[in-house]
Amino acid sequence: MIAAVLLVLGCSQPVFAYRAGESSAAAPTVGGVSGGAYEVTGYEMKTVVGKDHSYSVELKVTVNIPDTLRKIEFAVPSGSFRLRGVETDGLISSLRTSPEGSYIVIEDPQALTVGIHEYNIRYKILEFEDRDQERDVLYYNVLLPQWKQPIAAMEATVDFPEDFPLEDLKYYSGQFGVQDSDNRVTFEQKKSGTLLIEGQHIPENYGVTLKAELPDGYWEGALNGIWAIFAMILVMGSVVLILLIMWIIGGRDPKIKRIRQTKPVEGVSPVELGYAFNKEFSIRDLVRLILYFGMKGYLKISEYEPKRYRLYRLNDPEGEEKLIRNAYSVLFENIYRNRALDMDDIGDRLQRIESTIRDDVAAGFASEDMQAFTPLSKAFRIAGLVLFGAGVAVTNGLKYSYQYIGINYAESILFGIAAALLAAALCVTVDRRESSSGEIGKTMEFITGLLIFALMAYIATDIVRDTGHLIGGVLVLILAAVAVFFIVIMRARGKGNAMLMMQFRELRRFISHPTPKELLENYLADPNYYYDMLLYALTFGAEESWAVSFLTLDVPEPEWYSDDIEGHAFSNLKEKPETVDYARDIRSFVRTIEGAYEEMQRRRRKRG
Repeated sequence: MIAAVLLVLGCSQPVFAYRAGESSAAAPTVGGVSGGAYEVTGYEMKTVVGKDHSYSVELKVTVNIPDTLRKIEFAVPSGSFRLRGVETDGLISSLRTSPEGSYIVIEDPQALTVGIHEYNIRYKILEFEDRDQERDVLYYNVLLPQWKQPIAAMEATVDFPEDFPLEDLKYYSGQFGVQDSDNRVTFEQKKSGTLLIEGQHIPENYGVTLKAELPDGYWEGALNGIWAIFAMILVMGSVVLILLIMWIIGGRDPKIKRIRQTKPVEGVSPVELGYAFNKEFSIRDLVRLILYFGMKGYLKISEYEPKRYRLYRLNDPEGEEKLIRNAYSVLFENIYRNRALDMDDIGDRLQRIESTIRDDVAAGFASEDMQAFTPLSKAFRIAGLVLFGAGVAVTNGLKYSYQYIGINYAESILFGIAAALLAAALCVTVDRRESSSGEIGKTMEFITGLLIFALMAYIATDIVRDTGHLIGGVLVLILAAVAVFFIVIMRARGKGNAMLMMQFRELRRFISHPTPKELLENYLADPNYYYDMLLYALTFGAEESWAVSFLTLDVPEPEWYSDDIEGHAFSNLKEKPETVDYARDIRSFVRTIEGAYEEMQRRRRKRG
């Protein structure tokens, strides 16, 4: 760490050298011409070292220009510090930065004519706080060995604070880092705390360096990177605040009064469930439609081999809405009553059903009132994802600013993109949670949430490790979690759709935890109640808990589902299958059809 501090300080001191088209990569250089050359007749520098580890520099360079120049460049310090108050006594000048350093460019025609000119430059260097826990360090180059032009006469004074331990000050001079045996430069300590440095006929590549190891804490009030910690918190806090405002304006659902729901929701067919939840139309909706046909007596499902099924056509769905009748017609096209549709043909017909009724399903949710995701909340969510990713990238970059080193832009941008993508993936998994069955949706939600937490925890840990500020890292992690939370809930539904979702959510609660009284009342009123609700239980992934609730009731075997596997009989200590057995059989049918359909789609994508 000491070596790193020395390197940073050594590369950041106020030194000037002649520059003729190129500069040394080892340290900043000063001076330079555009065409021609000049003679440096005088180099006078006055430096005041501040107790806050600052250097106030006044430099006068006297040059003899033999031929008129277009410009002359003086390199100013560049490195891990702040350069303030650069002045050139009113001359036409500009500050030019490049990968090799920063330069004051004098372009004033009156200051570039033939003859002797004096250039007066002032600036102040504000060093960052020394992170060395054992000592503070002064490392100051009065003149770098990269100076490319001989100097006829040199005089420099360095004024130190009153309590500076001059006895600990060491100074070196020489060419190419070798101590000068000719003693071209002399050092004289004044009682006032000033060091006088004088020299004559200084050759090129000659350096003058001051060093001192000081007690830890000597520098007081040096620039401190603590601002970066506050900036991190401010950035992530601002992201959270903006997300909160967007959520209040257009990202939250309308307030709907909760009403107990113990029966199927009227007005929504099974094939419309997915669209009602997430404006999505999937194979799961179509399989639910097959079960609906069976429960209504329109078809019969026969398992003739393990995980092999046939669908037998029974009664036509008279009185059903148009999209239900259309779907039934496509499913049993050219199949007569009591004749079977083989499993190998189900996939193609389901795909045709999807293309036939998709527009009809969408039409039922086309109004603004029935939208599953309002355009404003969708726009706010996208904006929130971009904002969150940018906040993560900036926060990651600020940890480098705290260390006074260059920002790793590639890493910061990569982390920002990863955070936004993971947050988007979490939104998708959460959106699908209400309409998903089984544990797959919950597992994906957990994995996605864990990944985004791991990413933010890694960034927060990096912040703590690199800055030593535990509270800063913890606050960044907490604010990131709050930001992700607002992005996930940034989903407003139309009022009619919100009312529908309230009914489905209440239905989910009842299916998962039914009261015996309500269960019995509904069952006595409708013997098919178990199967009517099983369709929703499958949707919510609660089919087994629903079946367990009916173990003590005399639920009839489903007439529309039969196990016709040759030689397969119910071999159990129980006299007949129970509701849990029915639920598992039907769940197996759903998963088998879904799997077969997806496999068919994959084969088609490979073919073309």
